[in-house]
Amino acid sequence: MAAEGEKKKPNKLVVIIIILTAVILLGIVAVIFMATGIKLSDVTDRFVKHEEYIVQMDSFVVNLNSEGRTTNYLKTQVSLMYTDKKKGSLLEEKTSQIRDVVITDLMGYSPNQLLAQDGLEKVKAQLKKQINQALEEEVVEEVYFTDFLIQ
Repeated sequence: MAAEGEKKKPNKLVVIIIILTAVILLGIVAVIFMATGIKLSDVTDRFVKHEEYIVQMDSFVVNLNSEGRTTNYLKTQVSLMYTDKKKGSLLEEKTSQIRDVVITDLMGYSPNQLLAQDGLEKVKAQLKKQINQALEEEVVEEVYFTDFLIQ
C-alpha cells in the first residue's frame, strides 16, 4: 500500500496505450485527407463565418420566350449575395452590365421552363455563372429572386 503522502504513479502500459491510440487516430485522419484530396483549409473554411452582403437590383420586366401568339411577361426582382466586402463597389459600378446579362438570360426561358420543378434553381445557377463571367471574376455567391410574377 502507498503511504498517505505518496502519489500513485500512472501505469506505464495505460500511458503507452493512450499515446498509441492518439497516434493511430491521427494517422487514420491523415490517410483519409490524402485519399480524398481534402485539404485542411477546406475543412476550416466551413467553420469560419463569412459575412454576407446583398445587392438588391431594380425590378425587371422581361418578355419570355413564348410559343404561338400569346405573349408572356416576367416581372421579377433579383438580389445578389457576395461575401467580399470590397467587391460591393464593383457590383455597383457594373450594374448596367449585370442588368443586361439578367434580361438577356431571362428572355431565353419559356414560362414552362421557369415553372418546372427545379426551373428556378437552374435559372439561378445560370445567372450566377453569367454574371460572374461578365464581371470577369467570381464575385456573386448566390442569386435570390425576391419577387417573381409570370403573366
